[in-house]
Amino acid sequence: MKKSIITALLCLLAISGPSVAREATHTVSEDVFIYLLAGPSTQYRILGSLKAGDALTVTGKTQGEYSEVVDERGRQGWIQTENLAKGESFRTKVPALTEALAQTRTQLNTVTAERDALVQSNREANADADSKVADLKTQVQESAKTISELEQQNAQLTKRVETLSQSERFIWMQQGGMVAGAGLILGLILAYLPRPQRKKKNDRWM
Repeated sequence: MKKSIITALLCLLAISGPSVAREATHTVSEDVFIYLLAGPSTQYRILGSLKAGDALTVTGKTQGEYSEVVDERGRQGWIQTENLAKGESFRTKVPALTEALAQTRTQLNTVTAERDALVQSNREANADADSKVADLKTQVQESAKTISELEQQNAQLTKRVETLSQSERFIWMQQGGMVAGAGLILGLILAYLPRPQRKKKNDRWM
């Protein structure tokens, strides 16, 4: 009868053990492989094995060098306190860090691609602007050359007009002088020509 009662109590403890477990706050220390014991010494039977990085919940009970814990499978037992590590295991951190690194690299590649596209677009825009500036400079130089040629032609035409004007005035002066000289000569000739004498009329009273 007593054995039945003890067995029932043990079963009840085994069932209720996981239900009272708190959230896992510790892990098995890195690079170790230990046994989960039924009591706080190696004299107790082995309940199972634990490997580095397994999540553990500490119940708060300690005895000597041992602490009572509950593993992820709900097994409640004892391990040496020195094999407990607080916080998340490095074994579980590595995949998360690897995933975060992969996401960061993806974002970096995206940003790099966008930057390269912007740089290429900027280069193309600068090249197009430089080409347009070069064309405008060429047009300005050609226009300046044309203006210079037109100014030279204008100066030449102005000089020719002045020359023609002076020649025309000279011709007019020359023709006017000739006309004046001819008139003067004609006047002299007329002045020295003998005048015809008028016949005297007979005096009727004589």
